[in-house]
Amino acid sequence: MKYGAQLYTVRDFTKTPEDIKSTLTKIKNMGFNVIQISAFGPCDIDDLAGWVHELGLDVCCTHNAWSRFADKTEFDKMIDDHKKLGCSHVGLGSCPSDVFEHSYEGYSKFIDKVNDVCKRLAAEGMTFDYHNHDFEFEKFGGVRVIDRIIAECPDIKFILDTFWVQAGGCNPIKYIEKLNGRIEVCHFKDYRISNKKRTYAEIGRGNFDWDEMISACKKANIPYAVIEQDADFDDPFESLAISLEYLQGKI
Repeated sequence: MKYGAQLYTVRDFTKTPEDIKSTLTKIKNMGFNVIQISAFGPCDIDDLAGWVHELGLDVCCTHNAWSRFADKTEFDKMIDDHKKLGCSHVGLGSCPSDVFEHSYEGYSKFIDKVNDVCKRLAAEGMTFDYHNHDFEFEKFGGVRVIDRIIAECPDIKFILDTFWVQAGGCNPIKYIEKLNGRIEVCHFKDYRISNKKRTYAEIGRGNFDWDEMISACKKANIPYAVIEQDADFDDPFESLAISLEYLQGKI
């Protein structure tokens, strides 16, 4: 299992091409060889691919807007972009609430679309990878949304987010075990209680048992563990460095 950096963490420093190049270099110099691309500002794909390859970075997966999946022209460009990046895992950060209603019927429509996307990506040698939040753990008709996606989308892969599974009221390790062989990337994100509120935390500074979590990930054959922290830090680069230091020697 390789560790990496989810660049959503440093999204304030990836708004321009100049910032993106600088941030990629900084991330590499921190000791990361794997990245997930997310929340980048506009950037020429040839430039981006050039920087990624020059730095020797492995793009394990991406997050893309739903519009890129829904529009054929954008879909074709998305495929081409991923080929240039050398990335075969095409990710969606969330089911778009402005397109699909948060209801049993709404998720039925989403699942139909997802299965179509999975087939189209498979034809290109790629996979559709879904990132969870907490709302997929709500039940409609007595069934959690996440469990419907797992059962009704047989070809989908997952970017399982440990924090959001816990926030949804479930045990991340149980879902790691349940999804054995279907998780391409696990978002390592610690869960802390501070002043009676849930907050994000650097790895090892929250409440998760990371030895147990890492062991479960290895047993589930997860290829990538990607560090992410959405907020609750002074400096996102420092936050990534603290988490990386904690994990070194454990993975």
